Amino acid sequence: MSTDLDRTVTFIEKARPPLEDGAYELTATQTVPNQNPGSFSTTSTFIVQGERFSIAPSEIDSVFPPDLASGEFEGVLPLVVLNRATLPWERGTGGPWLAVLTVDDDSASSFRLIELIVKQMTVKDLVESGVTITAQDDPQVSGTGTLPANRLSYGERLLKVLEYGQTPDDPCAVVDIPLELFNQIAPAEADLPYLAHVREVDVIGSRGGDPTPELHAVVIGNRLPKVDTPARSFLVSLEGMLDYLPGSDGRQSPAIGPEIAFVRLIVFRSWSYTANDDDQSLRRLLNALDVGTLALPTAVPDSSFGTRLAAALAAQERGHPSPADAAVLMQNALLMGYVPMNHHARGGGRTVSFYRGPLAPLPPPAATATYYSGPDAANAYNPQTGMFDVSYGAAWQIGHLLALQNAGMANELYQWKRSLSLYDAWLAEQQLLRERMQGQNLFASYLTPAAPTRDDAGSEPAVLIPANVAAWFEKLGTLQGVPFNYLVPDERMLPPESMRFFYVDAGWVDALTDGAFSVGRATVAEDSPEARHSPQVRRLARERGRRRTASEATADDAVPLTGFLLRSAAVTGWPNLRVSGFSDPKFSDPLACQVFALSKDTVMCLFDGVVASLYVREPPEQLHHGAEIAGDGSCSTTLRSLVDVPAQSITAGEQFPDHPTVVVSLRGTPAAPNGRTVDVSATAKTIAAALAARGQSPQSGVTSAEFAVEMTQGVVEVGFTL
Repeated sequence: MSTDLDRTVTFIEKARPPLEDGAYELTATQTVPNQNPGSFSTTSTFIVQGERFSIAPSEIDSVFPPDLASGEFEGVLPLVVLNRATLPWERGTGGPWLAVLTVDDDSASSFRLIELIVKQMTVKDLVESGVTITAQDDPQVSGTGTLPANRLSYGERLLKVLEYGQTPDDPCAVVDIPLELFNQIAPAEADLPYLAHVREVDVIGSRGGDPTPELHAVVIGNRLPKVDTPARSFLVSLEGMLDYLPGSDGRQSPAIGPEIAFVRLIVFRSWSYTANDDDQSLRRLLNALDVGTLALPTAVPDSSFGTRLAAALAAQERGHPSPADAAVLMQNALLMGYVPMNHHARGGGRTVSFYRGPLAPLPPPAATATYYSGPDAANAYNPQTGMFDVSYGAAWQIGHLLALQNAGMANELYQWKRSLSLYDAWLAEQQLLRERMQGQNLFASYLTPAAPTRDDAGSEPAVLIPANVAAWFEKLGTLQGVPFNYLVPDERMLPPESMRFFYVDAGWVDALTDGAFSVGRATVAEDSPEARHSPQVRRLARERGRRRTASEATADDAVPLTGFLLRSAAVTGWPNLRVSGFSDPKFSDPLACQVFALSKDTVMCLFDGVVASLYVREPPEQLHHGAEIAGDGSCSTTLRSLVDVPAQSITAGEQFPDHPTVVVSLRGTPAAPNGRTVDVSATAKTIAAALAARGQSPQSGVTSAEFAVEMTQGVVEVGFTL
């Protein structure tokens, strides 16, 4: 496997924004020599605004454990992956202002999870009752706090004067946490710096296929869920709440008065899950997949099937097939990926026709037609059986409909075709004038044609396809936008928890492309612009975004496109799974690939070439952290090297060969335990000492980056060989 495929994730301590949220004054001064006054200045105020009372759903990439999941999460610290790397450090708290709190029915003897309800409120519900709230940018905007006396929240110390653009009626989601529970589950101030970090992840083999590395912020929880007990995690704001956080031992902050019974916090995301021991981990889900080719289930052919098929084909050609021959022929059709479908004929009659989508279980034959005049011309008819193969006709029709659905592209395509017709008419007119004038060029400025736009080979004297249209056809070549029932015509072909491999039928894609290209078409002759440019459009679709001009596609057009469909809870629970494909069974010759989400539990992966082996990996941005829990309830993590150690053949991030363990401290004492809340700062000190004993002492000490590396539970990677 290449080195590039091995580099997947880099841990970074933090990503501080250039400017934190708030108001800033900018003063500019100009000094003019020999003038009185000689100094002139002006001051301007500008605002940096960011999330405070709500976070846009698009800013949250994923959560782990997944929402509503049930699996082996006992030793997992829940986390939230954010798409903006600077988000946890954008408010002036010194450290991260976001935290993940985890609760379950075992958190306190008098508490039940169902009682913890997220409610929709407004900013004034976070401020003490009777306190007047004003806005910094508009004194006319005001409100009055409504927070009950027995609840602690951000209060007037933080929200009495709101920042620019904020009002007391801004909506927010909140949760009221019993004070006893808050002291159990909330991180200590010393813990917070370790509970947020940044990951630079390699997105090769992910949905979208863009190889550019991405930066994600990750906020980690500090509590381990209990087996067979429902748990819920909350992404909350701790802005201005540092004085009220419990101590590292879980003791209540002395700043909290005796009248307080609940702590009200803003909630940006909440999700539920259950830890169990039912073997529902990613590795077990992938290893248990039903792997096969994309076809309707049928009897596996035996060694005599080839002989029986040849006899059945011969009997069919003679016009006297027996019922046994018909059964063999039908089995052969199903093995080739065909599905019998009800066919309503144009004349009102009904029959049955065969259909196969673009994803075939066997290498399909090469396409021969240059273009089709319509969907009926793309259908195939077998006079021996009296049945149609409507695969290409259906492809042509859906391509036409998809193009019409995209009005902007369709209009641009029509205008481009119109320009071709006008250009051809102009060329014909010039030729006629030259013939009439016997080659004399009396009007050079009019009769000398402007140099037309040509492709790189200089062979096509016509305007190239517009960039937007070309990009649309390139996406169409990867079947983006094609309805799922055209890809998989029968659900039995892709049952739950299955992986189905296929070849992409280039003829089906050609028919799809030709249907889309038919927008604005009147008639097609062999020398028409439609016929001349149809091969170019088909090349664009087959190139799948790898090239921009038609002349660059030569031998690569013959490279087959293969792939697989994956329908599994692994897709639901682990979004953005990474895929690496290889053309050999030894995982050594990588293939370019793209992954597309088709539904919540189904993805499609396409490879440029015939895939022989592949890896499916846990997404690095969703890489989770946690501890190994022993039978006595003690927790530990296996120490990893932070640097390359060539003498021991260790690379950074790998576990040491002797697998040394580090104790993960939990709050409380053996006599008075505090559930499964991790004493993060104490654990970080233990990790620092263990690394120092092995000669690895980071210059900045153990930060959130090193803490994340040491608490990582490993990357799940499952290989498949065809």
